[in-house]
Amino acid sequence: MINKNEKRRGLAAVEFALLMPIMLLLIMLLAEGATAMHTYSSLVEASREGARHVIMEGDSANVEALIAALINDLDTQDITTNVVTDPVANTVTVEVSYDYQPFGSNDGAGILGGENDSIQLVAQTTMPLP
Repeated sequence: MINKNEKRRGLAAVEFALLMPIMLLLIMLLAEGATAMHTYSSLVEASREGARHVIMEGDSANVEALIAALINDLDTQDITTNVVTDPVANTVTVEVSYDYQPFGSNDGAGILGGENDSIQLVAQTTMPLP
């Protein structure tokens, strides 16, 4: 004869088996979101430093090298830097874009569902020229 404790243990195991995939998905989404936010934050800081560099130095010659040095943990082939100086508005705009690759996107099992999925993250900073 099966007692009530054994039935409850079996029920707890079934509940655990049903909830585990949902919990793993939530944890993976949380980790993916945190990584994407960290990457975007790095891009914003790099665009700010690039704009400051143009203001302090007066030219945009070394902005790409500065940004690549600041974001050295990202793949530099996926980083695009664009510097625009507007003489009419007397401003400089530094735009840094990055093709963000979610976890598992290279092996076809990415969160977005396709192979070679990427999200383009763009950070832009505009500052007045002195």
